[in-house]
Amino acid sequence: MKKLLIKISFILIPIFLISLIVEISIRNVPNDYSYKNEYLQKHSGDIEILVLGSSHSFFDVNPEFFSLKAFNASNFSQSLDYDYFIFNKFKENLKKLRYIFLPISYFTLFSNLEDGVEDFRVKDYVIYFDAPVPFYSKYRLEVLNSEYLKLIKRTYKNFTREYSEITCSNLGFGRKYKDKKQKDLEITGADSSKRHTYDSFDKLEHNLLVLNKLIEECERLNIKIILFTPPSWKTYYEKLNGRQLYIMESSCLSLAEKHANVSYYNYLKDSRFDIEDFHDADHLNDIGAKKFTLILEKIISDI
Repeated sequence: MKKLLIKISFILIPIFLISLIVEISIRNVPNDYSYKNEYLQKHSGDIEILVLGSSHSFFDVNPEFFSLKAFNASNFSQSLDYDYFIFNKFKENLKKLRYIFLPISYFTLFSNLEDGVEDFRVKDYVIYFDAPVPFYSKYRLEVLNSEYLKLIKRTYKNFTREYSEITCSNLGFGRKYKDKKQKDLEITGADSSKRHTYDSFDKLEHNLLVLNKLIEECERLNIKIILFTPPSWKTYYEKLNGRQLYIMESSCLSLAEKHANVSYYNYLKDSRFDIEDFHDADHLNDIGAKKFTLILEKIISDI
C-alpha cells in the first residue's frame, strides 16, 4: 500500500506543481476583467455614465462618443446578477454617476451566466472582481475552467514575452471586431436567434427581482437607468420567438412606467442601421457602435 501511495505521489505532485505554476502565471496576465476592475477602483469617482450588460453593449456602446465621462463595464454573456454585482461593489465611490445604460436583449431576462454555455466566464468575476462563491467552487481556479493545452500555451507566451489579453479600449469598449471581416449575416442570424431562444422562462422571476433591486438602489441614489434593446439585422430579429420577445418588451415598458428613474428604448429593428454597421447579425462593428452611441447620447440631451 505504501509503495502504491509513493507511486501515486510521483504522478500527482508534478501535476500539482505544473498546475500551480500555470494558475499563478495566467492570473498575472492582464485581461479585460482585471483591467475593468482596476479602472473602476481608481476612477469610479469620476464616472458619470456607466455601461453594463453583455456583449451587446461591450461591442455596441463606445464611451468615447458620450459627452459625459463614461466607462463600459460590460462583457461577454454578462448577466444581470453580475451587472448588479459590479454596480453594488463600486456604488459608494460612484459619486458623480448620473446614468446607467443597460441592454435588455431578447435573451437577457431568460438566462444567467452560470447555467449558460459560457459558464466558465464566472471564474473571471470570482478571480478578477472578487465575486463571492463557496470556497469549494470550481470557479476559483483558472485551471478548472479552461482547456489545459490552451492554458499551457498562454503560460508559455507569458514567460517568453510581454503578454496581455486586454482586448478593450481604455474606456472598456470591445475593440475585437474593429478590423475583422463581417461574418455571414444569414448564418449568424439563424445561429444566434436559436441560441437565444428559451423553452423555459424559469429565470425570468429571478432576473426581474435583480433588475428591480438595481432600479430601486439607483432611485435612492438619484441615478437614471436607461434600458435599451440593441439593434440587430433582420436575419436575427425575424427568427425570434414572439412570446419571448413580447415578455421582454412588456417587462421593460412596465418597469419604465412604474419607476420615474427608468426609461426604455427599443432599437431591435431600427431602420437607421445599414448592413455595413454590423459585425454579425446581433453585434455592431465599430462604425455601427459610433452611430449607436451617438443615438444614446441624444437621449441624455433630451432628458
